[in-house]
Amino acid sequence: MNKALVYKVNEVAEKINKPPATVRNEIRKGKIKAIKSGTEYLIEKSEVDKYLGIETNDESLKKDLEIVELKGKIKSLETQIQAFKSVASSLNHIIEM
Repeated sequence: MNKALVYKVNEVAEKINKPPATVRNEIRKGKIKAIKSGTEYLIEKSEVDKYLGIETNDESLKKDLEIVELKGKIKSLETQIQAFKSVASSLNHIIEM
């Protein structure tokens, strides 16, 4: 397990907005997979995501990146359109004189 992607029960409880006792019960029921380390359960981020119904596979990450990229392109094109409209308006005023 990667330490940066592992949570303790209290951290998971805070993330899912439920009491720690509920998280422990979900672990006992097998709804959240965890590893017992001493007296503490350790839960991987992917397990928390799975419990919350969040996709974390490569395909969903690729789609998210494409969406962000497309949003950036749209914003850029909107800025260009606004600039063209401004130029067209200025030219229209010159022609009308």
